[in-house]
Amino acid sequence: VAYRCSFRVTEAAYCIERAMDILAQKLGMDPAELRLKNFITPEQFPYHSALGWEYDSGDYHTAMRKMMETVDYAGLRKEQAEQREAFKRGETREIMGLGVSFFTEIVGAGPSKNCDILGIAMFDSCEIRMHPTGAGIARMGTKSQGQGHETTWAQ
Repeated sequence: VAYRCSFRVTEAAYCIERAMDILAQKLGMDPAELRLKNFITPEQFPYHSALGWEYDSGDYHTAMRKMMETVDYAGLRKEQAEQREAFKRGETREIMGLGVSFFTEIVGAGPSKNCDILGIAMFDSCEIRMHPTGAGIARMGTKSQGQGHETTWAQ
C-alpha cells in the first residue's frame, strides 16, 4: 500500500491502525467494532488527548457506521469468511482481505502553535487582488513537500 504525506503522519497512522487490527484479532473482535468501541463520543467534545491535543468536534461513530453501511461491511465479512473456508477446503487459491482504518490529524495546515515542525510554522495562505482593469494577482503561501506546488502555481 502506498502512503503519501508529510513527515511522521502516515507512518504513525499505519502503526496505530496495525496495532488496532492485532488487538482486535487477539480479543476476537471485528476490527471495525473495536474502533467503534474506542472512538471519542460526541458528548466528550471538546476532547483533550493525553498529549495535549484538542479535538474540537467530531462524530466518528456516524462516519464509521455510514461507511460500513455504504460498502455493506457485514456482507463483505460474510463473503470473506466463505472464501476462507473455500481456501481451507482447497477449492480456491484466492483469499480476500478486508481492511479498516480511521485517523484524525491536522494535515496540510493548521494553527502554528500546533503545527510547528523543526521551526517551520505550518500554515497556508492565499491572497487574490483584482485590479480595476480586470487583471488579477494571486499570491500563494504554501510549504511544498513534494506535491509540485511550484509547477502548479506557475501554470
